[in-house]
Amino acid sequence: MKRKIITSIILIIVIIVGFIIIRNSLSTPSFENLDQEIKYIVSDLVENDKLIRNCVLSVMKGDGSFSWSGAAGIANQNGQVPMTKDTPVYIASITKLYTAAVIMRLYEKGALFLDDPMSKYLPKKLIQGIHVYKGKDYSNEITIKELLSHTSGIADYYTEKPKGGKSLFEIFLEEPERSWTVDETIARVKNDLVPNFPPGTDTSYSDTNFQLLGKIIEVITGKPLHFVYNDFIFRPLGLKNTWLVGHSKALVASGTPADVFYKDKIINKIRTNGSYWADGGIVSTAEEMIIFLKALNEGRIVSRDTLKLMHNWHKLHFPLQYGYGTMYFKLPNFIAKWMEAPPLWGHSGSTGSFLYYSEDLNLYMAGSINQAESESKPFFKVMIKLTKAFQSKK
Repeated sequence: MKRKIITSIILIIVIIVGFIIIRNSLSTPSFENLDQEIKYIVSDLVENDKLIRNCVLSVMKGDGSFSWSGAAGIANQNGQVPMTKDTPVYIASITKLYTAAVIMRLYEKGALFLDDPMSKYLPKKLIQGIHVYKGKDYSNEITIKELLSHTSGIADYYTEKPKGGKSLFEIFLEEPERSWTVDETIARVKNDLVPNFPPGTDTSYSDTNFQLLGKIIEVITGKPLHFVYNDFIFRPLGLKNTWLVGHSKALVASGTPADVFYKDKIINKIRTNGSYWADGGIVSTAEEMIIFLKALNEGRIVSRDTLKLMHNWHKLHFPLQYGYGTMYFKLPNFIAKWMEAPPLWGHSGSTGSFLYYSEDLNLYMAGSINQAESESKPFFKVMIKLTKAFQSKK
């Protein structure tokens, strides 16, 4: 008992010290206006973090009173193409927010119910044996709601490892030329990985959940997923530089997506190998991400009541909570006040992509650092710096 108490105290001390270090690193020089300060935040990040080769950022007040978009660094290393505000980026797991929005639209239309088991829509061959936990097969019991909220217990095809084996991401790095299908990633979960817990009893982030949701969307609509994205989101919102990689294209010529790195290695080929889909396959621009999130927040994709359902928060991992395809960033009150960091909701991705909204400031933020490995998670520092800047200029 004493050991547990001592461990808890040590953990609290480490967290507090960590936040002191982070807070000290968030200071910026004084500026005459927000434009100058935001430009500095972006350029300083690229100049002083050796892992980050480029960064794009878009910021918009919900009432339209302020907007800023800009970039720094080199977008494409081979041609030394500069990063611009219009350079497309792989938004990675922010795609889950788009997929969840489609599912909730279908829910509003009465095409599905959140408590429906996925077995109602998906073929037995696809899901049989995907969740066998301690000898019991839960595969036919997992609901759409549990997929959306990462409470299904299904293993993550992307980051989890079989006993004595490697994660699929590690295999991607070793075999960047290899193509994968979504069915192959699901089969890996069934054949090589072990579920984490019985459905509905805990939370564990799993990209597999959203691959299965993508399959459900296709079954219900009778259309390929990228057609549904176009019908429900891209076309109605006029998103001309947003597409599902490997399946559709931008409506206008928007150039090659910015290079995305894992440490010093460019991993563009991995991002287009066929595995990234309903869980992480969308390409977009920072400005178009904000158009999407603003429409979602204002009830133009799903109703505000439905959005409230999506914000049914539960613990994910500190400082994040999760709803239905939505992330919630919230620090403990005393730390949040000290760091001037208001709550944010939206989603972020493994490529260093981020898309969040601050209700307190009525502020949208979107962008990417295009770096899949950064221990300091600098995109959260960027967002905290931004919210501090806006609070200081009130």
